[in-house]
Amino acid sequence: MRTYHRHTGTAVALTVFLAAQAADAAVTVNIVQPNDTIIEGSTISVRAAASSPDEIYYVEAEFEGLTIELTPTGDGYYEGAFDLGELGSELPYGPYVVTVNAYDTFGEGASDEGIVHQYAPPTVVWNVLPHDTLTAGWRFEAKCIPTPPYECKELLAQFDSPSGSYQFYNGGWSPQPVPGRLYVKEAEGTRGNWLPSGQTYTLTISANVGLVPNVTRKVGPIHVDRSPRLTAVQRAPGTILDFDATRFLFLDYLRRVGIFDRNTHQITWVETIPEWAAPQLGAVYGALTPSGSVHQSATGYILSWADGVRRQVASATITPRLDAVNGNTAVWTSYNDDWAHEHTLSTGANRTLWYNPGSRSPFQADVSASGGVFFGTYESASIVGPGNALLGDHAGNLQRPITDGTNVVGRWWDGMTSSSYLYTAEGEEVFLGDSLTNNSAGLLAHAGYAAFLKSDGDANQIWLRTPDGEQHQISDFPKSSRFDQAKLRVGHDGISDAGEVLFLYEGKRYIGRPGGIPEQINTDLGHGRWLDGSWYVTIGNTLFEVSTPASAAARLAAAGIEELAREEGVGEREVLSTSFAESEAPDATVWARDLHEPDALPVSADGAELLGDVDTDTGADIAPAGAGCSTSGPAGSAGGTAALAAALAGLALARRSRARS
Repeated sequence: MRTYHRHTGTAVALTVFLAAQAADAAVTVNIVQPNDTIIEGSTISVRAAASSPDEIYYVEAEFEGLTIELTPTGDGYYEGAFDLGELGSELPYGPYVVTVNAYDTFGEGASDEGIVHQYAPPTVVWNVLPHDTLTAGWRFEAKCIPTPPYECKELLAQFDSPSGSYQFYNGGWSPQPVPGRLYVKEAEGTRGNWLPSGQTYTLTISANVGLVPNVTRKVGPIHVDRSPRLTAVQRAPGTILDFDATRFLFLDYLRRVGIFDRNTHQITWVETIPEWAAPQLGAVYGALTPSGSVHQSATGYILSWADGVRRQVASATITPRLDAVNGNTAVWTSYNDDWAHEHTLSTGANRTLWYNPGSRSPFQADVSASGGVFFGTYESASIVGPGNALLGDHAGNLQRPITDGTNVVGRWWDGMTSSSYLYTAEGEEVFLGDSLTNNSAGLLAHAGYAAFLKSDGDANQIWLRTPDGEQHQISDFPKSSRFDQAKLRVGHDGISDAGEVLFLYEGKRYIGRPGGIPEQINTDLGHGRWLDGSWYVTIGNTLFEVSTPASAAARLAAAGIEELAREEGVGEREVLSTSFAESEAPDATVWARDLHEPDALPVSADGAELLGDVDTDTGADIAPAGAGCSTSGPAGSAGGTAALAAALAGLALARRSRARS
């Protein structure tokens, strides 16, 4: 009697259907699993069912010169496994034949062949990173690069946003520039093949070579704003939380908060947020300070970086909230706004501003460039300034006060109407107007100008008060406009030194000025800001400068946006064809290669400049696309706060009647 030796394997089970080779063959077999199995591991397992009117005597399998005997399992099946280590060399990629022969005691036999694949998934590459913003002249492209002898069969790129999904698909139905590869690309002017602006997307890319499983990658967030008014200046290693002339404060896709030096490209890592707090990443916001930064973490803590020292400003156990930052001063609250604190970032010292257990939220404050704090609460009728000076005496809920170092503005909401007032350094109270909203972010103050919302009976319009006291209507739209506000920057970013006003209307961003028609800049993605003589917009990881219509038209006419981008060093993106493990800290020099000189715009063709296999699996947007606070603070005269405090001491607190026309 023949002794059978059973061979076992741990990889992929290959089941071979053994069919009779001759019409009179007595041996028959039945298939139990399909062919086209992918080799995984170091063995190939074989399983076959064989039967005959006479006893099955012997079953064997052959593969690339190896022969093994299959052993019976007692139920009509025979099993065994090839040890690929016995081949003596690594098996090249491609399909291979496994042959199974079965014989009965009379020498009758049958055989059949099954296919196994030594398979490497295709490489999928594309031209955007997490937090990137696709701009004018930068079209999304992706390609599937197979491992020979396989060919890519399908390539799908799907962009998902709250407003819908957009797909780019190639099923290999037409000749490709490189045989075996597949490409997808945005095509301007082609319906269904152009990503709409003003959206933030999660990108999912899937590719296959006709075998399972598919290769799938997910990247996000990806922003799209194709306005010709935006000129890309520089890109950060993650979503920009704040910027100034020399630095970015950012949050990257590995949940790290860092400060990026825009000149040296060096990164100072401030915090790595644990994975358990990842769902709260959208709550991360912060500001640059003269000595470093301060931010609200997804873990509930408030953390600072000052002169190389990392401090815990507040613990999550006391429910802190970072409320205002400017220069060396931060204001934060604890115990659900029952307690408010003034924090000196350079020393870590705290001073109580206000304490009222069981109070109604929110407490809201602003900090002048010289460190003076103005705050208000729903319970009080007056704004509290330096030295406990009081401004105003009005019914309703007091909303966030704003100061530019010279003037102070505030709003009181009575449940239906928000009434706005301005307080000058001389102690004068000026009624600005009423708006039909309870939005506390309804005021701007900068360089003696004040912008405010004022209702025309149907909608809130944008108005501007100049330093000489004149009032001008800036917008005149059928629906309400609003200011472009961001946490820790509320009230400070929307007025230029010359009195231009930045505002939002119906998903678009505008710049308006007295006596002129508002000019559309771009969509309402990100956050706009005036800094050092120019308007800027931050979207995702990208800092844009706002150009005038004339300069934008000249640039487009002179070079064409794609050619211009190629001339300005975009090819540097090709070095980013790598993946970062979560434990790795991307080297600053690597990220620097993704930072472009002023006016450079990324493009790609069918070359190496496409990014490779960066699998982030981040899903939806992780952080608000907005800037925080700058080191420079709101503009104002050097002694503005001191003069204002002196004037406030003699300010009459009696309620003033408002003269209405």
